[in-house]
Amino acid sequence: MARRVLVAEDDPPIQSMLHEFLLEEGFEVDVASHGGEALQLARTKPPDVGVFDVMMPIVDARTLLAEWQQDSGLKTIPVILLSAAPGLSEIAAHFNVRATLAKPLDRDVLRAIIHQVLAHPETPPDVPVVPAE
Repeated sequence: MARRVLVAEDDPPIQSMLHEFLLEEGFEVDVASHGGEALQLARTKPPDVGVFDVMMPIVDARTLLAEWQQDSGLKTIPVILLSAAPGLSEIAAHFNVRATLAKPLDRDVLRAIIHQVLAHPETPPDVPVVPAE
């Protein structure tokens, strides 16, 4: 059975690229345009990993992650944050995020991070930041 990835990204070209890329990698993919939609999808079809943009309209990643951590059905699901904004590692450390990846995205690095997180979902977060801020 394919592993499920939940992508929360508001930029349509990036959303489409991530969707297609992850499908090609063999994942089942659910896509949300903001954090509220991502929470609803996750509660309906829990993912194996979440890949979230930080800056989204309506419900941003900070709000999404705060609710994610309070939800007993979601809080153990690892999250990878994506952003072009500064301060990514601080957000990740505050919300116990497993990894971060700066935009523009490197698909090979994203692939490696997702596979690492899925292989070791129970390990404590080490919050790798790629590339360094």
